[in-house]
Amino acid sequence: MEEFKKLLRRMGLTEKAFEQNFLKTKQMKYDPLMEIMLRFNGKPYESFYQFLDKEMKGMELILTAPKKWGKWIFNDPIKELRILPNGLGSIMVLEGEISPGRWILENSKFQKAMVRFIIERAHPNAAFGLVTPEKFFEIVHNGIIPYLIRIVAYTRENRYKIDINIPRNEVIADIRWGKIPPKLFKRRTNEEYFMFDKVYSTIPLPRFSKLIFETVFESNGMDLETLALIFNVPEEILRNNLGVLIKHNLVEEDKSTEMYRVKFLKAAP
Repeated sequence: MEEFKKLLRRMGLTEKAFEQNFLKTKQMKYDPLMEIMLRFNGKPYESFYQFLDKEMKGMELILTAPKKWGKWIFNDPIKELRILPNGLGSIMVLEGEISPGRWILENSKFQKAMVRFIIERAHPNAAFGLVTPEKFFEIVHNGIIPYLIRIVAYTRENRYKIDINIPRNEVIADIRWGKIPPKLFKRRTNEEYFMFDKVYSTIPLPRFSKLIFETVFESNGMDLETLALIFNVPEEILRNNLGVLIKHNLVEEDKSTEMYRVKFLKAAP
């Protein structure tokens, strides 16, 4: 909290809503996946809030202290991500089953990647789109403070995501972890993911609705019973949120099978 308050003072931001959003995000109930070590312009930092008001020349995220072992399905075991302001970067991803010893000793190579940011929660909040790191820092310099972000990295063959709770400096595990069989997960192509990320980052909907959209997208179809198991909410709440996604032409219902599937890909060029 102290580093966050220092950032507000440096930026001359006094509205109470900034601190209220900080506390709400820090108190979010979620399954933590990993912790983050940060390097910004070559120097180590303990919090994003120590440098968000500075000019970015380069940033490194080193993911450590993983909370889950075994074969990772719904999250990719990213070890390190290096980012330049224009979005060029490199990523190290581990493969296969992850154990404490292998996480420490793994010697994977970096792959070139294109990196983009999605601001999930900020104050003042808005749908900012799929932005370069440079644009992300420009948004902050204009008085927008982020609390929850998603960083996506596209290599030649795959797309990787990192969901970060900034007040806690933790990576959030995918909500599907341990709730449904891995066979219900459908990994999409890079082209499909890029279209999805552009839509996901711009639709003016709450994150809960967007996570439902993402869950349906990464499947061959979802029914209400399975979605209720994943999100642990009554089917009526899910039905209401799916209705909103249907109105936005993102999802459709197959009434004969009572399955929900993504629709937006069909209309994409």
